[in-house]
Amino acid sequence: MALVRALSKELTKTVLVAGGFSQKTSSHLKITDASPGKVTFKMTVEQGDSNIYNTMHGGLGATLVDLCSSVAILSKCSKWGISTDLSVSYLKGAPVGKDITIVGHCDRGGKTLAFSSCFIYNEQGDLLLKGQHTKFMGTPPVVLELEEDSTE
Repeated sequence: MALVRALSKELTKTVLVAGGFSQKTSSHLKITDASPGKVTFKMTVEQGDSNIYNTMHGGLGATLVDLCSSVAILSKCSKWGISTDLSVSYLKGAPVGKDITIVGHCDRGGKTLAFSSCFIYNEQGDLLLKGQHTKFMGTPPVVLELEEDSTE
């Protein structure tokens, strides 16, 4: 739980407070589980997230791949990095009002590049979207403030 709290705090500090493109998306994302290299998020697809078919917009899906895989890289490499490549495959729609689970993985974190993957599932566990993300790691490190768990 300490890593979940530290990543949530960093996400709030970096994305929500600083503003920018990912601000709206990250404001209704919740980190539910984390270990070095793997971070799980939950969110509900809202009307403002939808396309003309009343399902999650593909642009939001791509943003979730970017943001959630970046947090997975952060959890393992202690850097946000800079995107160099991002690909997304859309397999099934996520209707407005439904909960989704997003799982970001840091597949490999090296000195100059990090490779990650991201998967989005519906409440039934069906795979809705999968993505791959590569980042340049020549950015300053981030110090995550891990607090001791008092109730675990």
